[in-house]
Amino acid sequence: MEEKVIGNLYDLLKSAELDPAVGIRIAHLSGSEQFSFYGAEIAPHKRIAAHYHKSGSEIYLLIEGEGIMYTGKPDSSGRVDWNPPLTLSRGDCFTVNQGEVHQLFNNSGDRAIIVFGCPAAHLSTDRIVVEGFNS
Repeated sequence: MEEKVIGNLYDLLKSAELDPAVGIRIAHLSGSEQFSFYGAEIAPHKRIAAHYHKSGSEIYLLIEGEGIMYTGKPDSSGRVDWNPPLTLSRGDCFTVNQGEVHQLFNNSGDRAIIVFGCPAAHLSTDRIVVEGFNS
């Protein structure tokens, strides 16, 4: 019988490397190529680069901190038609749909920690970075 591996979100984030494509530290928590859970830390007053995925949705849970989530739809020229921003606080959970541009901004002076679930390809081959929301 295979032994289960337990990963601790906070321990894994301490050693997580910065993902330069989106500007945050990301740690793999558990899962497979088809679907995994990840933890991410967003520094105070920083934002994840705006991006979307061609295949599959993402589920987010804000564990610590607060933020503003910007979402929208890209048009054929690459411009984004942005929706009204959503204010997030600790404990909020939401889904980002396939093809939906998303950008999370930590608007506080404290770190924000999120857990998100998605296919592994969302962190590599299926990530299209676009120009972010300009407030």
